[in-house]
Amino acid sequence: MMLLIDIGNTRIKWATLHERKLSEQSAAVHAGWTSVEVAGTILEGMPRADRVVVANVGGKKIGDALSAAVREAWGVEAEMLHSTSQAGGIRNAYPQPAKLGVDRLMAMVGAHAMHRSPVCIASVGTAMTIDAIDGAGQHLGGVIVPGPDLMVASLLRNTSEIATRAKQGDIRHGVFADNTLGAVRQGAVNALAALVERSVESLQTQLGQPPVLILTGGASGHLEGLIRLPYRTIPDLVLQGLAVVATAT
Repeated sequence: MMLLIDIGNTRIKWATLHERKLSEQSAAVHAGWTSVEVAGTILEGMPRADRVVVANVGGKKIGDALSAAVREAWGVEAEMLHSTSQAGGIRNAYPQPAKLGVDRLMAMVGAHAMHRSPVCIASVGTAMTIDAIDGAGQHLGGVIVPGPDLMVASLLRNTSEIATRAKQGDIRHGVFADNTLGAVRQGAVNALAALVERSVESLQTQLGQPPVLILTGGASGHLEGLIRLPYRTIPDLVLQGLAVVATAT
């Protein structure tokens, strides 16, 4: 059995891989975690894993805590993956491959394993990333912007009048709001949905065929229903990519 772990900026997600079958994803917010929280939340009660394979963009502290917990519990060294020029059928577009977030690379690996056609991946979390790949697995580049909560927080933190007026109000499912809090939040999610649509349009123009659009990430639900294009929601896309890479090594 393998334990696959995706450490994001805010949440840690994990699943087991046994006989090439991936379990359902579990998730938790990892702020302030030490090895004690890792052991108690993830490892306790779990059968010993032969390998622990990790994609970490959450920082050194949580990575070290995870490694220490796994080492103490099972005597196994966690395998921290890094972005390379090629992985799981994906060719990284970055001239310096290691500069691409490994979670983005693993998401592309997972998407390419499911769809041997052009794909646009929108991962919505603390940040929103959008990556494009063609049918042969060539990464065509990406976009990074603040996610919905970070976009709202930035606006409230860096203004005075808006922050004062946005302390309460109703949030609706639409573009236009009749209160400041709704205007801020509805503006943020609609701006992100519009960027996703524009990215898909740009990729279709570039390749001459419509790409598959995949939504993933803990905040992807904020955009569901706002994007006026067909899409799939795959919450465990990074773990799907980790499974592909881990079983190939």
